Amino acid sequence: MNIPREDELIYEVLSYMKEEGKAVGAGSVQRRLETRGYFMAEASVGRLLREMEYRGLLEKESNLGRSISPQGEEKLRDLDVARWQGNWAQEFFSGNGSSDKEHLTELLIARRPVEIEVARLAAKNATNEEIGELRRIVDKHEQMAKAGKAVSHLDTEFHQYLAKISHNSILEAIVELLRKKEEDATKLEGIRRHAGNISNDEHRKIFEAVEQHDVELAVLAMKRHISNLMHTLKEKK
Repeated sequence: MNIPREDELIYEVLSYMKEEGKAVGAGSVQRRLETRGYFMAEASVGRLLREMEYRGLLEKESNLGRSISPQGEEKLRDLDVARWQGNWAQEFFSGNGSSDKEHLTELLIARRPVEIEVARLAAKNATNEEIGELRRIVDKHEQMAKAGKAVSHLDTEFHQYLAKISHNSILEAIVELLRKKEEDATKLEGIRRHAGNISNDEHRKIFEAVEQHDVELAVLAMKRHISNLMHTLKEKK
């Protein structure tokens, strides 16, 4: 469950109250929480319920206890979405039982249209200050690659920053998700290094296109970059 622990507890309380459809007391909530692995004194549960009432998530019903409020139902829906997204991401990044090569190939296929659009928008929208920061990342990547040092974290930083300067928050979030697993970047670096293709020429070409605000060249450079990665992966024994 990829939501903060406090929200996990709130989720369990709201879910229970939604299921019951009526006001319940602290003792009833305590017993439900115990079945879900949360062992709390009844007094502690009472304090939690008062806090949730204060936040507008619950409503007091005389001496009957508390029930879920309209605001609480909205919070429950939000937490349901967060849980689903967290579980989906966990399943996606587990590789679903596929081999490393299959997983990385699928990942590059998913990245391709997103990163191409990111390059196009970055070339169109990046400010001079942002271009300067992108240059710093590319320079550092080249220096570390020439020194034979690990550069996978800089590869990730380059693409995530490129997404940031595209000024499209949705694409930025997608790139962050697709590059969330550092292990993938490390494996790709190992494959490229073994193939003798660890230099940063392709990032440099993407950067130069962005610097010139040349949208078509940025798209072409990114297409070549990802195609070369896929070719290197395909050639892996």
